Amino acid sequence: RLLQAQPEVTVLVTEGMNLKDIQAVLFSEHMVANTRFLEVARNSAGLVPSLPKEVSLEGFLFPDTYRFYKSAAAEEIVSTMLNNFFKKIEPLKGDIENKKKTLFEIVTMASIIEKEAKHKTDLAIVSGILWKRISIGMPLQADATLFYETGKTSSELTIDDLKSASPYNTYINKGLPQGPIGNPGLDAIGAAIYPNDSDYLYYLSDGDGNIHYARTFEEHKLNKARYIK
Repeated sequence: RLLQAQPEVTVLVTEGMNLKDIQAVLFSEHMVANTRFLEVARNSAGLVPSLPKEVSLEGFLFPDTYRFYKSAAAEEIVSTMLNNFFKKIEPLKGDIENKKKTLFEIVTMASIIEKEAKHKTDLAIVSGILWKRISIGMPLQADATLFYETGKTSSELTIDDLKSASPYNTYINKGLPQGPIGNPGLDAIGAAIYPNDSDYLYYLSDGDGNIHYARTFEEHKLNKARYIK
């Protein structure tokens, strides 16, 4: 009797998807691994050298188009995406070291940039602003990190959310959050490594995802009145 060919599925992981988003894709493709994917991805930090043990593989599963058998185990899916990440990042390792940043810091920043800037032309400018804020001791104040924690959009965030003690609250805590908030693509990773230095310190996105920059808080307030309806 001929063995029946195992069905294959295409798994599309887009830039910025987090672990829960990837699990939802596996679920939608009726893959066996969807039940254990989160558990495996959250408990495999040891697979990345120098990664803090208390974090997950969030940020290190590279966005790409993958082909898997429907019966593929969660471990196989995680290791395939992680190996792809290592392959893509290899040419950039020297530049990351030259910047005196860790891979974890770069990926964490890239994951924020990925969510904060919708257009490729804004990635490096937003990166420059965020690194500048860290260097002057100003909180990042990135809505995207709170969205990761709460599941809310910017317009749904409350005063209590902005005051929460969460390690992902970049309004209260200075510096980078506890870890990446999604899995960034190469463009965002590149922007985190090669920020564009500008005079800007503030930015906001309008309803169409266009970013409006400001040098001072006064300019920023005018942009808010003009572009946020």
